[in-house]
Amino acid sequence: MNKFVGLDVLRFALAVYLMVFHSIHQYPQYVTLPLVELANLGGFATSSFFILSGFILAHVYFGRTTELRGGTREFFVKRLSNLYPVHLIALVLVLLVSVAGTRGFNQFALMSLDDDEHFVTLGATETAVNFLLNLFLLQVWYPLYGSVNPPSWSLATLFFFYLTFPFFAPRLLKASNKYRLLFALWVLYLTAPVVATLMHWYSPIAVGIVMRNPVLRLPEFLVGIVVYGLFREGQLNAIYESRAKIVAALLVFAGSFAVAAWLESHGSLSTRYVVHNGALMPAEVLLVIVFAGLAVPSRFAALSTRLGNSALSIFAIHVPVFLVLMKVLKLLSIGKSPLWCASHFSECVAASKEVIPGMATYPLYLIGTVIAAVYFQERLVAPLRDWIRSRLLTTRPRAAAARARSL
Repeated sequence: MNKFVGLDVLRFALAVYLMVFHSIHQYPQYVTLPLVELANLGGFATSSFFILSGFILAHVYFGRTTELRGGTREFFVKRLSNLYPVHLIALVLVLLVSVAGTRGFNQFALMSLDDDEHFVTLGATETAVNFLLNLFLLQVWYPLYGSVNPPSWSLATLFFFYLTFPFFAPRLLKASNKYRLLFALWVLYLTAPVVATLMHWYSPIAVGIVMRNPVLRLPEFLVGIVVYGLFREGQLNAIYESRAKIVAALLVFAGSFAVAAWLESHGSLSTRYVVHNGALMPAEVLLVIVFAGLAVPSRFAALSTRLGNSALSIFAIHVPVFLVLMKVLKLLSIGKSPLWCASHFSECVAASKEVIPGMATYPLYLIGTVIAAVYFQERLVAPLRDWIRSRLLTTRPRAAAARARSL
Protein backbone atom coordinates (compact mmCIF):
# COMPACT_ATOMS: atom_id res chain seq x y z
CA MET A 1 0.00 0.00 0.00
CA ASN A 2 1.27 3.46 -0.93
CA LYS A 3 2.23 5.21 2.30
CA PHE A 4 2.11 8.73 0.81
CA VAL A 5 5.11 9.99 2.75
CA GLY A 6 4.80 13.24 0.81
CA LEU A 7 1.42 13.81 2.43
CA ASP A 8 3.08 13.35 5.84
CA VAL A 9 5.37 16.24 4.89
CA LEU A 10 2.35 18.30 3.87
CA ARG A 11 0.45 17.50 7.10
CA PHE A 12 3.42 18.65 9.13
CA ALA A 13 3.91 21.81 7.06
CA LEU A 14 0.24 22.77 7.45
CA ALA A 15 0.43 22.28 11.22
CA VAL A 16 3.54 24.47 11.45
CA TYR A 17 1.91 27.14 9.30
CA LEU A 18 -1.14 27.20 11.57
CA MET A 19 1.16 27.43 14.59
CA VAL A 20 2.81 30.52 13.07
CA PHE A 21 -0.57 32.01 12.16
CA HIS A 22 -1.84 31.72 15.75
CA SER A 23 1.32 33.01 17.41
CA ILE A 24 3.24 35.53 15.34
CA HIS A 25 0.47 38.12 15.51
CA GLN A 26 0.86 38.25 19.30
CA TYR A 27 4.13 40.15 18.83
CA PRO A 28 3.64 43.87 18.10
CA GLN A 29 6.82 43.77 16.00
CA TYR A 30 5.31 41.37 13.48
CA VAL A 31 3.99 44.27 11.36
CA THR A 32 7.58 45.21 10.45
CA LEU A 33 8.49 41.75 9.15
CA PRO A 34 8.90 41.41 5.37
CA LEU A 35 6.10 39.52 3.57
CA VAL A 36 4.28 39.00 6.87
CA GLU A 37 1.02 38.98 4.90
CA LEU A 38 1.89 35.41 3.89
CA ALA A 39 1.30 34.36 7.51
CA ASN A 40 -2.29 35.63 7.55
CA LEU A 41 -4.07 32.73 5.82
CA GLY A 42 -5.00 30.47 8.70
CA GLY A 43 -8.07 29.37 6.75
CA PHE A 44 -5.80 27.95 4.05
CA ALA A 45 -4.16 25.56 6.54
CA THR A 46 -7.41 24.17 7.93
CA SER A 47 -9.06 23.90 4.51
CA SER A 48 -6.07 22.05 3.07
CA PHE A 49 -6.03 19.79 6.11
CA PHE A 50 -9.72 18.94 5.64
CA ILE A 51 -9.12 18.06 1.97
CA LEU A 52 -6.05 16.07 2.94
CA SER A 53 -8.03 14.19 5.61
CA GLY A 54 -10.64 13.09 3.10
CA PHE A 55 -7.90 11.89 0.72
CA ILE A 56 -5.99 9.92 3.37
CA LEU A 57 -9.06 8.33 4.96
CA ALA A 58 -10.33 7.20 1.56
CA HIS A 59 -6.95 5.61 0.91
CA VAL A 60 -6.66 3.91 4.31
CA TYR A 61 -10.21 2.60 4.55
CA PHE A 62 -11.00 1.85 0.90
CA GLY A 63 -7.78 1.64 -1.12
CA ARG A 64 -8.72 -0.12 -4.33
CA THR A 65 -11.93 -1.61 -2.92
CA THR A 66 -15.49 -0.30 -2.62
CA GLU A 67 -16.12 -1.61 0.91
CA LEU A 68 -15.16 0.09 4.16
CA ARG A 69 -12.27 -1.87 5.66
CA GLY A 70 -13.00 -3.22 9.12
CA GLY A 71 -16.59 -1.99 9.15
CA THR A 72 -18.25 1.12 10.51
CA ARG A 73 -17.73 0.33 14.20
CA GLU A 74 -13.99 -0.18 13.81
CA PHE A 75 -13.73 3.02 11.76
CA PHE A 76 -15.44 5.13 14.42
CA VAL A 77 -13.43 3.61 17.28
CA LYS A 78 -10.12 4.18 15.49
CA ARG A 79 -10.91 7.71 14.39
CA LEU A 80 -12.31 8.93 17.69
CA SER A 81 -9.57 7.24 19.72
CA ASN A 82 -7.08 9.19 17.63
CA LEU A 83 -8.92 12.51 17.85
CA TYR A 84 -10.57 12.81 21.24
CA PRO A 85 -7.57 12.15 23.55
CA VAL A 86 -5.62 14.88 21.75
CA HIS A 87 -8.50 17.29 22.19
CA LEU A 88 -9.18 16.46 25.81
CA ILE A 89 -5.54 16.71 26.95
CA ALA A 90 -5.05 19.99 25.04
CA LEU A 91 -8.20 21.42 26.59
CA VAL A 92 -6.95 20.56 30.07
CA LEU A 93 -3.60 22.20 29.27
CA VAL A 94 -5.30 25.40 28.10
CA LEU A 95 -7.39 25.55 31.27
CA LEU A 96 -4.34 24.97 33.46
CA VAL A 97 -2.44 27.74 31.70
CA SER A 98 -5.46 30.03 31.99
CA VAL A 99 -5.41 29.69 35.77
CA ALA A 100 -2.32 31.91 35.77
CA GLY A 101 -3.84 34.34 33.32
CA THR A 102 -5.86 37.49 33.73
CA ARG A 103 -8.89 36.50 31.66
CA GLY A 104 -11.68 34.75 33.53
CA PHE A 105 -13.09 31.38 32.56
CA ASN A 106 -16.42 33.08 31.90
CA GLN A 107 -14.99 35.25 29.11
CA PHE A 108 -15.42 34.03 25.54
CA ALA A 109 -14.29 35.51 22.24
CA LEU A 110 -17.00 36.63 19.84
CA MET A 111 -16.56 35.47 16.26
CA SER A 112 -15.62 38.30 13.91
CA LEU A 113 -14.10 38.97 10.50
CA ASP A 114 -11.66 41.62 11.69
CA ASP A 115 -8.28 41.02 13.29
CA ASP A 116 -9.25 42.19 16.77
CA GLU A 117 -10.46 39.94 19.59
CA HIS A 118 -13.77 40.85 21.18
CA PHE A 119 -14.58 39.19 24.51
CA VAL A 120 -17.86 38.98 26.38
CA THR A 121 -18.47 37.91 29.97
CA LEU A 122 -21.12 35.22 30.36
CA GLY A 123 -23.26 34.14 33.27
CA ALA A 124 -22.69 30.89 35.12
CA THR A 125 -25.23 28.84 33.13
CA GLU A 126 -24.09 29.96 29.68
CA THR A 127 -20.45 29.52 30.70
CA ALA A 128 -21.15 25.95 31.81
CA VAL A 129 -23.00 25.20 28.56
CA ASN A 130 -20.09 26.49 26.47
CA PHE A 131 -17.57 24.44 28.42
CA LEU A 132 -19.69 21.32 27.94
CA LEU A 133 -19.91 22.01 24.22
CA ASN A 134 -16.12 22.41 24.07
CA LEU A 135 -15.60 19.25 26.11
CA PHE A 136 -17.62 17.10 23.71
CA LEU A 137 -16.39 18.78 20.51
CA LEU A 138 -19.77 20.36 19.82
CA GLN A 139 -18.78 24.02 20.12
CA VAL A 140 -18.94 24.63 16.36
CA TRP A 141 -22.69 24.05 16.42
CA TYR A 142 -23.10 27.17 18.60
CA PRO A 143 -21.57 29.76 16.26
CA LEU A 144 -21.52 32.85 18.47
CA TYR A 145 -18.30 32.16 20.39
CA GLY A 146 -14.84 30.85 19.57
CA SER A 147 -13.44 27.67 21.09
CA VAL A 148 -11.76 27.59 24.51
CA ASN A 149 -8.72 26.14 22.75
CA PRO A 150 -8.90 28.09 19.45
CA PRO A 151 -7.57 25.37 17.09
CA SER A 152 -9.96 22.77 18.53
CA TRP A 153 -12.79 23.99 16.32
CA SER A 154 -11.11 22.14 13.46
CA LEU A 155 -11.06 18.96 15.58
CA ALA A 156 -14.79 19.40 16.23
CA THR A 157 -15.38 19.76 12.50
CA LEU A 158 -13.30 16.64 11.79
CA PHE A 159 -15.43 14.82 14.35
CA PHE A 160 -18.51 15.56 12.22
CA PHE A 161 -16.68 14.59 9.03
CA TYR A 162 -15.87 11.20 10.53
CA LEU A 163 -19.56 10.61 11.20
CA THR A 164 -20.38 11.21 7.54
CA PHE A 165 -17.47 9.27 6.02
CA PRO A 166 -18.99 5.74 5.92
CA PHE A 167 -22.02 7.12 4.08
CA PHE A 168 -20.41 9.47 1.55
CA ALA A 169 -17.07 7.81 0.79
CA PRO A 170 -18.26 4.68 -1.06
CA ARG A 171 -20.74 6.68 -3.11
CA LEU A 172 -18.22 9.34 -4.10
CA LEU A 173 -15.57 6.76 -4.99
CA LYS A 174 -18.05 5.00 -7.29
CA ALA A 175 -19.10 8.22 -9.05
CA SER A 176 -18.47 8.13 -12.80
CA ASN A 177 -17.61 11.76 -13.66
CA LYS A 178 -15.44 12.86 -10.77
CA TYR A 179 -14.20 16.07 -12.37
CA ARG A 180 -17.77 17.29 -12.73
CA LEU A 181 -18.39 16.23 -9.15
CA LEU A 182 -15.37 18.26 -7.97
CA PHE A 183 -16.71 21.34 -9.70
CA ALA A 184 -20.18 20.82 -8.22
CA LEU A 185 -18.73 20.50 -4.70
CA TRP A 186 -16.68 23.65 -5.21
CA VAL A 187 -19.75 25.64 -6.30
CA LEU A 188 -21.70 24.21 -3.37
CA TYR A 189 -18.95 25.24 -0.98
CA LEU A 190 -18.79 28.78 -2.38
CA THR A 191 -22.55 29.31 -2.09
CA ALA A 192 -22.68 30.18 1.62
CA PRO A 193 -19.79 32.72 1.64
CA VAL A 194 -21.02 34.38 -1.56
CA VAL A 195 -24.59 34.70 -0.26
CA ALA A 196 -23.38 35.97 3.13
CA THR A 197 -21.22 38.58 1.39
CA LEU A 198 -24.01 39.75 -0.90
CA MET A 199 -26.39 40.02 2.06
CA HIS A 200 -23.75 41.74 4.26
CA TRP A 201 -24.11 39.14 7.00
CA TYR A 202 -21.15 40.04 9.19
CA SER A 203 -22.57 39.52 12.68
CA PRO A 204 -20.76 37.13 15.07
CA ILE A 205 -23.37 34.42 14.50
CA ALA A 206 -23.10 34.77 10.72
CA VAL A 207 -19.30 34.59 10.87
CA GLY A 208 -19.44 31.50 13.08
CA ILE A 209 -21.88 29.74 10.77
CA VAL A 210 -20.16 30.55 7.49
CA MET A 211 -16.61 29.90 8.64
CA ARG A 212 -17.00 27.00 11.08
CA ASN A 213 -20.29 25.19 10.59
CA PRO A 214 -19.36 21.56 9.82
CA VAL A 215 -22.15 21.11 7.27
CA LEU A 216 -20.97 24.12 5.27
CA ARG A 217 -17.34 22.95 5.50
CA LEU A 218 -18.20 19.37 4.51
CA PRO A 219 -17.52 19.89 0.75
CA GLU A 220 -13.81 20.31 1.55
CA PHE A 221 -13.65 16.86 3.12
CA LEU A 222 -15.72 15.33 0.32
CA VAL A 223 -13.45 16.89 -2.30
CA GLY A 224 -10.51 15.09 -0.71
CA ILE A 225 -12.34 11.77 -1.10
CA VAL A 226 -13.11 12.48 -4.77
CA VAL A 227 -9.50 13.50 -5.45
CA TYR A 228 -8.35 10.17 -4.03
CA GLY A 229 -10.82 8.45 -6.36
CA LEU A 230 -9.18 10.20 -9.29
CA PHE A 231 -5.75 9.26 -7.99
CA ARG A 232 -6.50 5.55 -7.59
CA GLU A 233 -8.08 5.43 -11.05
CA GLY A 234 -4.89 6.86 -12.57
CA GLN A 235 -6.62 10.00 -13.86
CA LEU A 236 -4.00 12.22 -12.22
CA ASN A 237 -0.99 10.42 -13.66
CA ALA A 238 -0.54 13.05 -16.38
CA ILE A 239 0.45 15.59 -13.72
CA TYR A 240 3.33 13.39 -12.58
CA GLU A 241 4.67 12.73 -16.08
CA SER A 242 7.09 15.66 -16.10
CA ARG A 243 8.75 18.01 -13.70
CA ALA A 244 7.41 20.94 -15.74
CA LYS A 245 3.81 20.02 -14.91
CA ILE A 246 4.63 19.74 -11.20
CA VAL A 247 6.34 23.14 -11.29
CA ALA A 248 3.36 24.62 -13.15
CA ALA A 249 0.95 23.26 -10.52
CA LEU A 250 3.09 24.72 -7.74
CA LEU A 251 3.24 28.09 -9.51
CA VAL A 252 -0.55 28.14 -9.78
CA PHE A 253 -0.77 27.40 -6.08
CA ALA A 254 1.84 30.04 -5.18
CA GLY A 255 0.12 32.70 -7.28
CA SER A 256 -3.28 31.92 -5.80
CA PHE A 257 -1.84 31.92 -2.29
CA ALA A 258 -0.11 35.28 -2.78
CA VAL A 259 -3.26 36.96 -4.11
CA ALA A 260 -5.37 35.50 -1.30
CA ALA A 261 -2.81 36.63 1.31
CA TRP A 262 -2.89 40.17 -0.06
CA LEU A 263 -6.70 40.25 -0.05
CA GLU A 264 -6.82 38.84 3.47
CA SER A 265 -4.37 41.49 4.70
CA HIS A 266 -5.39 44.53 2.67
CA GLY A 267 -8.75 43.74 1.10
CA SER A 268 -12.15 44.81 2.36
CA LEU A 269 -14.47 42.73 4.54
CA SER A 270 -16.37 41.80 1.39
CA THR A 271 -13.51 39.50 0.34
CA ARG A 272 -12.94 37.77 3.69
CA TYR A 273 -15.64 35.10 3.47
CA VAL A 274 -14.73 33.95 -0.04
CA VAL A 275 -10.98 34.00 0.58
CA HIS A 276 -11.45 32.00 3.77
CA ASN A 277 -14.04 29.58 2.34
CA GLY A 278 -13.66 28.39 -1.19
CA ALA A 279 -11.54 30.71 -3.32
CA LEU A 280 -8.38 28.72 -2.65
CA MET A 281 -9.93 25.28 -3.04
CA PRO A 282 -8.55 24.58 -6.56
CA ALA A 283 -5.07 25.63 -5.38
CA GLU A 284 -5.39 23.51 -2.24
CA VAL A 285 -6.41 20.50 -4.32
CA LEU A 286 -3.37 21.01 -6.54
CA LEU A 287 -1.16 21.13 -3.46
CA VAL A 288 -2.53 17.82 -2.18
CA ILE A 289 -2.11 16.22 -5.61
CA VAL A 290 1.51 17.37 -5.91
CA PHE A 291 2.47 16.13 -2.44
CA ALA A 292 0.64 12.83 -2.97
CA GLY A 293 3.16 12.08 -5.69
CA LEU A 294 6.17 13.55 -3.88
CA ALA A 295 9.07 11.10 -3.59
CA VAL A 296 10.77 11.45 -0.22
CA PRO A 297 14.29 9.95 0.05
CA SER A 298 14.24 6.77 2.11
CA ARG A 299 16.62 8.19 4.71
CA PHE A 300 14.04 10.90 5.50
CA ALA A 301 10.92 8.75 5.25
CA ALA A 302 10.77 7.65 8.89
CA LEU A 303 11.30 11.20 10.17
CA SER A 304 8.69 12.55 7.74
CA THR A 305 6.17 10.02 9.01
CA ARG A 306 6.89 10.90 12.65
CA LEU A 307 6.44 14.60 11.93
CA GLY A 308 3.29 13.97 9.91
CA ASN A 309 1.82 11.85 12.70
CA SER A 310 2.44 14.71 15.12
CA ALA A 311 0.41 17.20 13.03
CA LEU A 312 -2.81 16.75 15.01
CA SER A 313 -0.90 17.20 18.25
CA ILE A 314 0.73 20.39 16.93
CA PHE A 315 -2.74 21.67 16.04
CA ALA A 316 -3.94 20.92 19.56
CA ILE A 317 -1.11 21.95 21.91
CA HIS A 318 0.65 24.87 20.23
CA VAL A 319 -1.65 27.45 21.86
CA PRO A 320 -1.10 26.34 25.49
CA VAL A 321 2.64 25.98 24.84
CA PHE A 322 2.74 29.51 23.42
CA LEU A 323 0.77 30.92 26.35
CA VAL A 324 3.26 29.36 28.77
CA LEU A 325 6.21 30.75 26.81
CA MET A 326 4.76 34.26 26.73
CA LYS A 327 4.03 34.23 30.46
CA VAL A 328 7.53 33.01 31.27
CA LEU A 329 9.20 35.57 29.00
CA LYS A 330 7.15 38.42 30.46
CA LEU A 331 7.82 37.36 34.04
CA LEU A 332 11.55 37.08 33.35
CA SER A 333 11.52 40.55 31.78
CA ILE A 334 10.18 42.40 34.83
CA GLY A 335 13.41 41.90 36.79
CA LYS A 336 11.93 40.04 39.75
CA SER A 337 13.03 36.67 41.08
CA PRO A 338 10.71 33.63 40.75
CA LEU A 339 10.53 33.40 44.55
CA TRP A 340 9.38 37.01 44.81
CA CYS A 341 6.79 36.46 42.11
CA ALA A 342 5.54 33.36 43.89
CA SER A 343 4.81 35.41 47.00
CA HIS A 344 3.58 38.49 45.10
CA PHE A 345 1.77 36.75 42.28
CA SER A 346 -0.84 39.43 41.50
CA GLU A 347 1.81 42.16 41.40
CA CYS A 348 3.97 40.10 39.04
CA VAL A 349 1.05 39.43 36.73
CA ALA A 350 0.11 43.13 36.68
CA ALA A 351 3.70 44.14 35.91
CA SER A 352 4.11 41.51 33.21
CA LYS A 353 1.06 42.85 31.35
CA GLU A 354 3.07 45.97 30.51
CA VAL A 355 5.96 43.98 28.98
CA ILE A 356 6.28 43.90 25.20
CA PRO A 357 7.73 40.48 24.32
CA GLY A 358 10.71 40.26 22.00
CA MET A 359 10.88 37.88 19.03
CA ALA A 360 14.41 36.60 19.64
CA THR A 361 13.10 33.40 21.22
CA TYR A 362 10.38 32.83 18.63
CA PRO A 363 12.33 30.23 16.61
CA LEU A 364 12.92 28.33 19.86
CA TYR A 365 9.17 28.27 20.42
CA LEU A 366 8.54 26.80 16.98
CA ILE A 367 11.25 24.14 17.31
CA GLY A 368 10.37 23.36 20.92
CA THR A 369 6.67 22.96 20.13
CA VAL A 370 7.40 20.55 17.29
CA ILE A 371 9.62 18.42 19.53
CA ALA A 372 7.05 18.53 22.33
CA ALA A 373 4.26 17.55 19.91
CA VAL A 374 6.22 14.56 18.58
CA TYR A 375 6.78 13.18 22.07
CA PHE A 376 3.26 14.17 23.14
CA GLN A 377 1.92 12.09 20.24
CA GLU A 378 4.24 9.13 20.67
CA ARG A 379 4.50 8.89 24.45
CA LEU A 380 1.01 9.97 25.54
CA VAL A 381 -1.56 10.07 22.75
CA ALA A 382 -0.51 6.91 20.89
CA PRO A 383 -0.41 4.66 24.00
CA LEU A 384 -3.77 6.04 25.15
CA ARG A 385 -5.22 5.57 21.67
CA ASP A 386 -3.94 1.98 21.51
CA TRP A 387 -5.36 1.25 24.97
CA ILE A 388 -8.79 2.53 23.96
CA ARG A 389 -8.73 0.46 20.78
CA SER A 390 -7.64 -2.66 22.61
CA ARG A 391 -10.58 -2.27 25.00
CA LEU A 392 -13.26 -1.40 22.46
CA LEU A 393 -12.21 -3.42 19.42
CA THR A 394 -11.67 -6.74 21.21
CA THR A 395 -14.86 -6.76 23.27
CA ARG A 396 -17.01 -8.49 20.70
CA PRO A 397 -14.53 -11.22 19.70
CA ARG A 398 -13.89 -12.06 23.35
CA ALA A 399 -17.59 -12.18 24.08
CA ALA A 400 -18.20 -14.36 21.03
CA ALA A 401 -15.41 -16.74 22.08
CA ALA A 402 -16.82 -16.97 25.59
CA ARG A 403 -20.26 -17.81 24.23
CA ALA A 404 -18.74 -20.43 21.93
CA ARG A 405 -16.96 -22.10 24.84
CA SER A 406 -20.20 -22.20 26.83
CA LEU A 407 -22.09 -24.02 24.09
